[in-house]
Amino acid sequence: MSVEKFSQDFLENILLEAEANGEFHENIFTQHFLEYLIEADECIEPQICHYKKPGLKLNAYDLHEDNDTLLIFVSVFDNLSYNSKISKKTLGDEFERGKRYFEKAIKGFGSTMEESNEIFDTTNLIYTLKDDLKHVKIYIITNGIAVPEIFPDKNIGDITLSFHIWDIERLYQFTNSEGGREELVIDFEKEFGGVIKCLKVAKENEVYNAYLAIMPGNVLANIYEKWGQRLIERNIRSYLQATGNVNKGMRDTIRDNPYMFMAYNNGISTTAESASYKDHEDGSIDLISLTGWQIVNGGQTTASLYQSLKNKNDLSDVFVQMKLTILKDSEKTNTIVPLISRYANSQTKINISDFNSNDSFHIELEKHSREIWAPNKDIRGKATTKWFYERARGQYMVELGRLNTPKQKLEFKNQHPNKQKLVKTAVAKFEMSWIQEPHIVSRGGETNFAQFTIKISNDPASFVPNEQYFKRLIAKAILFQTCDDIVNKLDFGGYKANIVTYSIAILSYLASDKINLDLIWKKQVVSDDIQKALRKIANFVFKHITNPPVAGTNVTQYCKQEVCWIKLKSKTEQLNLSFTDVKEESSIESEEEYVEVESVIASASENDEIYTAASDIWYDLFKWARANNYFNVWERNFIYSIGRIILDGKQLTNRQLVQAKKIYSEAIVLGFKN
Repeated sequence: MSVEKFSQDFLENILLEAEANGEFHENIFTQHFLEYLIEADECIEPQICHYKKPGLKLNAYDLHEDNDTLLIFVSVFDNLSYNSKISKKTLGDEFERGKRYFEKAIKGFGSTMEESNEIFDTTNLIYTLKDDLKHVKIYIITNGIAVPEIFPDKNIGDITLSFHIWDIERLYQFTNSEGGREELVIDFEKEFGGVIKCLKVAKENEVYNAYLAIMPGNVLANIYEKWGQRLIERNIRSYLQATGNVNKGMRDTIRDNPYMFMAYNNGISTTAESASYKDHEDGSIDLISLTGWQIVNGGQTTASLYQSLKNKNDLSDVFVQMKLTILKDSEKTNTIVPLISRYANSQTKINISDFNSNDSFHIELEKHSREIWAPNKDIRGKATTKWFYERARGQYMVELGRLNTPKQKLEFKNQHPNKQKLVKTAVAKFEMSWIQEPHIVSRGGETNFAQFTIKISNDPASFVPNEQYFKRLIAKAILFQTCDDIVNKLDFGGYKANIVTYSIAILSYLASDKINLDLIWKKQVVSDDIQKALRKIANFVFKHITNPPVAGTNVTQYCKQEVCWIKLKSKTEQLNLSFTDVKEESSIESEEEYVEVESVIASASENDEIYTAASDIWYDLFKWARANNYFNVWERNFIYSIGRIILDGKQLTNRQLVQAKKIYSEAIVLGFKN
């Protein structure tokens, strides 16, 4: 697909989604562009908050409290044409508007705003953290093509301002070859005080070269200060290590007994695409630079060292042992690096399921989304649309770009409406809201997705990605989108994302056993009764989050705390909701499903030893399936979970029983003997 087609499709999708959702064009543009920048590791948890006044502009921000960096995003969006030219003057003016907003924010501009203003919290948060900030990155994002211009850094006191441009051409390069992404090069000799002494593992093999080194703590901290999250391999454990709380023991050791740090610490495990080094006759080498360096284990160690550097602790006596692996065949990177990460993290909480099971979960959802037709809303006539699941960012546009004629593109868009497109972070948001974790959802897409992935790994039996799960997931998506529309029309002035996730969580808390997700799937709409309840809940949530226990508390930050959710649940008797109509709906079960469950229960009763008592049988089945490579990874994890549930003395749910019988029967056919 050419950059022209990419630009045209990108613009058309923005306009279609904005029209379908009744949203401001520039907000939808900002949202979609930032989703790509998250994939490019340019930002982590960007928050959209549109603000525009003469000489000032802000479309989104991302605050990295762990490395004192604020990202400000200014959108330049043309809704009438694509690939329009963006001049140097326009770029300079837009950068200046973002810079002026920041300058006013750190001078207390937020105190002059009404609390209902969408960016009241954002502006006051920046003011609160003004003394901690070291870096401010101002981004221009645009669907035009910018002139190739580099704007020099500026300083406001001790804060360094840098200026970055992402235009549609750079975005196109990234989606096609990741060419828009800045290459990660660690030059120890030029930037970080000198080469790193290493020992190379003498025995050669065909797959990789391995090195051992002692890394000075201040060097590792300074590298993290420059590159931040780009250093962290994008897997769940490393991400949570680096973004979690700094380990108290590490902090105290660095401060009180720095020379003992290496003795107490396990070190870091790293990979790189290539290295530049100098050999010595004694077998040692001087490591000059690394390209594509990633810390696959040791995120918390790295973050703790950085925090200590920020707190002005002396790191001159702190050293960290480092293992470095460099693959000889770059094409094997995506296969082997996750395995290195997996086994490097084998001592951590994730120890039952293969990291690849997460991929299997999303592959199954993608498969269902391509095969299952969504019922018409009036339940008459044949189905004409599907829900499109993007397992990888940009799949929708890639599929669209493969089509050659306008007629083919129109048919694709009609069959896969933009409003029926799902991405992984959205799925995590729907599920985590429904299982009543709105404080986690409020922490942002990446953090929430990481926590959701851990839930899948720890409890695969509750997230079996079969056809029924997919349909109920879509029902939750419809619920969430309906709530989003309701909150948008109520026009609270801000905090929409927080209000929506908390509203869905309260609905689930009060009525998850009364709401028939299967019926929502069949009708593809939410009943008037539920919509009425959601309107009442949304008003209730808004009053709660905007009146935190401590006056002056930042509302957005308050929503990220579990105490916000706990206190909200304790007030629910004030709602006085009636779910009479919902109860009537919930009694309308699928006859086919009812018969299937009943027959399985009857079958289980006849063979109680297999289905409800013998955990050893399920563990034996798990070992047999793994040894013979039978079943998908998620199915093997399900088998293991069934054994664990039975061992813990818990009862299987009807649906777990259905899936258990299906898998057990297939295993018998394949030759399993208990």
